[in-house]
Amino acid sequence: MKIKIGVIGPADSVKQIMAVAKEFPNTEITPFTYNHLEEIHGIIQENDMGMDQWFFSGILNYSYATEKNLVTNHNALYPNMSGSTFFGTLLEAQLENDQVYKRISMDTITNEEVEKIVSYYRLKQIKYFNRPFQSYADQKERVAFHEDLFEQGKTDIAITFIWETYNELKRKGIPVFRVTPSYLSIEQTFRILVERAKTSRYKNAQLAVIGCQVNIDTSVEDIHYSFRMKHKEIELRRTLLFITEKVHGSLLQIGDGLFLIFTTRGEIGPQSEAELLSMIHDVKEQENMELLITIGYGETVSQAEQHVRKGFHHQKDQHLPSIVIIDEDETITVKHGDDTSVSYKTIELGESWRNKIKHTGVSPGVVHRIFSYSKRYNHKEFTAQDLSRWLKGTDRNARRIITLLEKANIIEQCGEIQSGIRGRPRRVFCFKEKESFK
Repeated sequence: MKIKIGVIGPADSVKQIMAVAKEFPNTEITPFTYNHLEEIHGIIQENDMGMDQWFFSGILNYSYATEKNLVTNHNALYPNMSGSTFFGTLLEAQLENDQVYKRISMDTITNEEVEKIVSYYRLKQIKYFNRPFQSYADQKERVAFHEDLFEQGKTDIAITFIWETYNELKRKGIPVFRVTPSYLSIEQTFRILVERAKTSRYKNAQLAVIGCQVNIDTSVEDIHYSFRMKHKEIELRRTLLFITEKVHGSLLQIGDGLFLIFTTRGEIGPQSEAELLSMIHDVKEQENMELLITIGYGETVSQAEQHVRKGFHHQKDQHLPSIVIIDEDETITVKHGDDTSVSYKTIELGESWRNKIKHTGVSPGVVHRIFSYSKRYNHKEFTAQDLSRWLKGTDRNARRIITLLEKANIIEQCGEIQSGIRGRPRRVFCFKEKESFK
């Protein structure tokens, strides 16, 4: 089955991109053109199911689609337009008008990129004014930037990467040229998208096992009424059958209270995960049962099932309803009902840290979760209160973990925070050997 890629952009950009598409005869590449950005909504909504990846003509329409959550950076890309591409357009302008331009306004690329090119090619005589890309919504400001400089006599020509900006400046009678991606850049983007699509198809075909384990609040009364527990289990099975049907899987019960749903990775998406999280809450509220759910991915059924069982072990560290997902590369992702998630890998601990942690009583997974949250929230320093929030536990347990890690010489105190007029200041900690994470 051929890889399918949709190309989105203004007509002239799409025509240019499709001219390179012939280099990929085993790929089905479909063009989609628009006159206004808002049309991208309809294009993607009507055709997304049939496309493996999306090729956007530039940063503007790509930014629009990602900010509107129409695509993600995993299934969409645009060709890189570097400073060298810009200077190719400048040369084109000079040859066309038989004039050397030394005062230029430009947009979209970063100041660092421009300075790097100017310095490398010794083009210090060129006076340029640059406006890096900020948002798809700042079209008026971008046009005004070029227009004001030209009317003030500070520039002779405007060079833009944006189709809409080019048309507006041309309408105003301002000398303007538009940067378009090079043949090589378009070709490279196609290659990346094809590889992404192949990888995605491979991953979607991977085996997946959803594990559901019931922990019943077994009071003395419940133990004597085993029929009542059986009825609860039957109700749970009915709910799980509904989930199984939606993910096109098969349901297997192993003993009392353990259910496995066998399916493929491509059938489990954000909606399925949301339904599983909702089920955890509903079962707790309606049946007074604690439901643990983990998802294991693997190249074989055995590997996926092992990851499910490992996920149940990691569920012990969770204090709020959550799903633990373990990937084929041992990446562990914990997703909570408040749409937050964190990923970590227990196998990423360096040898020195593994030896230090070995006798502390703190699992490597907990240590790496702390490190992952620290990176995610850009908190190089943290307090016991930060840990209790990250680990969804109590302040007392967080202080215990900090004491153990401090004794193991993994973290150290690096400051204090005065919490108020009275009371002790809160101690602030940081990791001592960040390089121990590979």
